[in-house]
Amino acid sequence: MKLDTKKYKLTLMTEDVCPDCIELKKKLGSFSIPFTNKSISANNGVVSNTEFDKEKSANRWEFIDLSREFPHKIKYSPVIVVENIEGEKNVFSLEGEGGFKNTDGALEIIKEYCI
Repeated sequence: MKLDTKKYKLTLMTEDVCPDCIELKKKLGSFSIPFTNKSISANNGVVSNTEFDKEKSANRWEFIDLSREFPHKIKYSPVIVVENIEGEKNVFSLEGEGGFKNTDGALEIIKEYCI
């Protein structure tokens, strides 16, 4: 299985401690499927601005915007975003409309974008 990187870009939106997120990232790695991971974990327990992770904060806002754009498609993490060369996005999430039930189901979706 090899992602058609000439046509598609794969992004995962994951939570740091989510078992399904961790498993999906490992499975994609085992198939050598390139993806960009964007952690959307909240910065719980942050006590000062020096500990605040700005990248995660930006990813979380991107996730919120995506949730508003595709309200029925996003339910739980992980979230798969497949963007084609025209910039059109297909979004899939755990238990979301048209999404997947487990990481094997997520791989089946990703296979559609592979050569």
